[in-house]
Amino acid sequence: MSANVGLSAIVGCAFWFLANSSWAAAEELEHQRAKVVEPPMAPATLTAQQLENPIAPQGPLDSGLSLFVRNGCGACHSLRGTEAHGTIGPDLSHLGSRKAIGAGILPNTEEAIALFIARPDLLKPGVKMPAFDMLPQAEIQTIARYLKALQ
Repeated sequence: MSANVGLSAIVGCAFWFLANSSWAAAEELEHQRAKVVEPPMAPATLTAQQLENPIAPQGPLDSGLSLFVRNGCGACHSLRGTEAHGTIGPDLSHLGSRKAIGAGILPNTEEAIALFIARPDLLKPGVKMPAFDMLPQAEIQTIARYLKALQ
């Protein structure tokens, strides 16, 4: 019986050592990961294709497109020149140039766009668009700013 206890202790220690060694190795790899450094963006001139297919204004608004796509907005809405090809909701390619949003019920401002993203059902009863008020307010504002900038 004491041989079984000794063997169990050795096996237990071996498993403990392997588990802790793997954890330490994983932490070491995390510290060794390469950091991605983005090159500074050069000023761009618009081509005829970019005017026809607006993707995004250059600069800090670029994150609005990634949030738009990542949160599933492109499943229903399209933005020409991007991977957003939805057909259920309206094409938002030139949303910023419209006078109103939500079929004319709201003025076209960043604030109104953000409100519509968060709770369209409160602003337009019967709307099919789901509420996105579960998103952080900063993300909603970034998407709204991006959409308002699309001319």
